[in-house]
Amino acid sequence: MQDWRRIEELFQAALALPKDERIAFVHQSCAGDEALRTEVQGLLEGVDSADGFLEGTPLGMLTPPSEDLSAGTMLGRFQVMELVGRGGMGEVYKAHDTRLGRTVALKICRRGFSERFEREARAIATLSHPHICTLYDVGPNYLVMELIQGQPLAGPLPVETALRYAVQAADALRAAHKQGVVHRDFKPGNVLVTAAGVKLVDFGLARMIAPGATGGDDLTLANQIPGTLRYISPEQLEGKPADVRSDLFAFGLVLQETITGTPVFAVPSQAGLISAILKDEPPPLTSPKGQVPPALVRLVRKCLAKDPEARWQTAADLHDELQWILQMELAPAARPAAPIAAGQRRRALVAGSLGALALLAAAGLGWRQWTGGTHTAAGMPASGLPVVVLMDTAAPSGVYDPETRSRAETNADDLTEALRNLPLALHKETAGATWNREEQLANQRPSLILIHRSIFVHSLVFEFDAEAKSGAHKKAWPIPSEDDQFYRRLSRIGRDKLDALLGYLAAANPQTRFIVYARDWSEASRKRWMEGLAQRFPGLQGRVIGMELQPVAGVASFRQAPNIAEIRKAVSAMLGKP
Repeated sequence: MQDWRRIEELFQAALALPKDERIAFVHQSCAGDEALRTEVQGLLEGVDSADGFLEGTPLGMLTPPSEDLSAGTMLGRFQVMELVGRGGMGEVYKAHDTRLGRTVALKICRRGFSERFEREARAIATLSHPHICTLYDVGPNYLVMELIQGQPLAGPLPVETALRYAVQAADALRAAHKQGVVHRDFKPGNVLVTAAGVKLVDFGLARMIAPGATGGDDLTLANQIPGTLRYISPEQLEGKPADVRSDLFAFGLVLQETITGTPVFAVPSQAGLISAILKDEPPPLTSPKGQVPPALVRLVRKCLAKDPEARWQTAADLHDELQWILQMELAPAARPAAPIAAGQRRRALVAGSLGALALLAAAGLGWRQWTGGTHTAAGMPASGLPVVVLMDTAAPSGVYDPETRSRAETNADDLTEALRNLPLALHKETAGATWNREEQLANQRPSLILIHRSIFVHSLVFEFDAEAKSGAHKKAWPIPSEDDQFYRRLSRIGRDKLDALLGYLAAANPQTRFIVYARDWSEASRKRWMEGLAQRFPGLQGRVIGMELQPVAGVASFRQAPNIAEIRKAVSAMLGKP
């Protein structure tokens, strides 16, 4: 914990200077002490925004408390031990829980139980996760919380270390978002590094929304936007709704800063910083402490897309991708030893008269070269577990279970639960209309791919149907227009793209097998499709099975016991083949 007197001294000195001289003064005065610089600069950013642009001006931090609590003071059953920090709303004390015999943190609100305290208490009370601070109790004007011994996340860190912390932080966001909690202040200072990993703290600006919703972002006061300016998303700066994807934008900023050691948008002035977040492309992700895998560069770039629709859509998918990069790109046991195949190329799809739509469907399926890694004859990765890819679309019309759809999850999430406890390395892959990760997918050398037969059909429909994108549709299968011929063309493109993807992956990895599933898919139709597929791509002969999900109480999904049993049986059988 930084000495508060030193922070206040530098803050007051900087405040006396013209705005354009403050940043240089802080950098010079805090040379060699990054934590001190971060504290002082954070205060200055808050003051710059005190004209109503941001919530949470830190001027209150300079207001001395009415009276510090001395060691031994009792608050209920909690005995104060020492002051460990002071913030804008009050103080944090280390204390002893005399009833349970444990050490806790008391976060005391100077002005009584404020709205922000109420928000933080409600948010954390819904969460239980090893990488989120724990709320133990609530008093008249204080919160009783887990005492975290750690330091704010700071870089530059080795790429593998940064990635391990990122996996934990993304899992914390996944858990929060699943409960409808949007953090809205994800920044290095709120990610504490402890001996057991990272802890996400300070939910004082959190917003509670229905799980999976993207509803409006109520401004806390007139013209105020909650958060810390350096880590606010473009849509928040524009006054547009903030949702889980706003947290993922901030996540990308923090991850890149953790690797490089410098903020993504290192602009000294508030106006310049706002302009950079809204308009500028982030600098390339490089590291002074090791090579950055291309997959990680792509992941961060996707987090930092200006348009929320172009980002990762859920923290769950982001977490899975981070974990895959860590295991397959950086873990020593999974690093490719030498290419085992090369020159596997495939022509781009051409749909003739369908023009631009055919090009859209074929995006990324052109000339490619593939190299593999170290595997056993049965397709087992060097790490020891078969890689099983669960591939699906996030388009609402393609998500089978109503509850899963309401949580903005996919069939792959239900499959993850259905396959729980099987000795598999699961990787979820969410596809969209312009999905083009076939080469990355091939490089995973998967043993098995479970894929939704209409994955690209649903994606194309969702892309072109404004009603479906708004979530206002009522039909399970929204029609993109009243032109049925147009709809049939979209379906044909999507199905052709699926067949081409299977053919490409089969040529790239002779050991990969496939389970293709769908609802309302008769045995005769499945047989015709598999026969046609084998004629077009002989390498798929005997490596693909089709599965029809059976309805239970009108719903056919992987939450239903018969379908769970069937998919577990099919997976075990496919992986058991030589």
